[in-house]
Parts: sequence; C-alpha cells; structure tokens
Amino acid sequence: MSGRRVTFVARAPRSAFGRFCKWLFIGFNLLMLVLSLANCAVVIPYVASEDPDVAAGAGLFGALLAFGIWTVWPLGALILGILTLVTRGRRLTLEQELPP
Repeated sequence: MSGRRVTFVARAPRSAFGRFCKWLFIGFNLLMLVLSLANCAVVIPYVASEDPDVAAGAGLFGALLAFGIWTVWPLGALILGILTLVTRGRRLTLEQELPP
C-alpha cells in the first residue's frame, strides 16, 4: 500500500442562533453606516444656516451624534463579531485512503 491519504477540511453549517448572530452583526454594521450618513445629510443644511445660533447648535449636535456613533460602532462590532465567530459551525476534518 502506498499509504497516500486525502484530507478535506470543512465547517459544519451554523445553528439557528449562529445565523441570527451573523445577521445581527451584518445588520448592526449597516445600521451604523446609515446613521453616519444620515447624520451628515440632516446636519449639513442647518450648519449652512445664516443664523449663527442655529449653525452652532447644528454643529454641536452633529459632532455629538458622530461621537456617539463612532463610540458605539466599534464596541458593538467587536462584541457581535466575537459572538459571530463563537457561533460558527464546528470544524470537520475528513480523511480517506487513495485507491491503488
């Protein structure tokens, strides 16, 4: 016998909870992107206002909202990313002898 073997490595499918975690991770990241873009789209017209009080208030609101988004986004992505990695399918290793 030559003793040659073929090894195949694959992953088992995710469980229902694993799929939920994965889609929650994707949805969270898309939501944060939309909120970042919406912040810019909503605040810019007010920042260009002729009234300095309105412009200053809009600038402060926009900066505060951007700070909140850029704080929550990495923390949420880290937590949900770890949860997504932990809930993925188990690693399967299949070995088979080659026929002579």
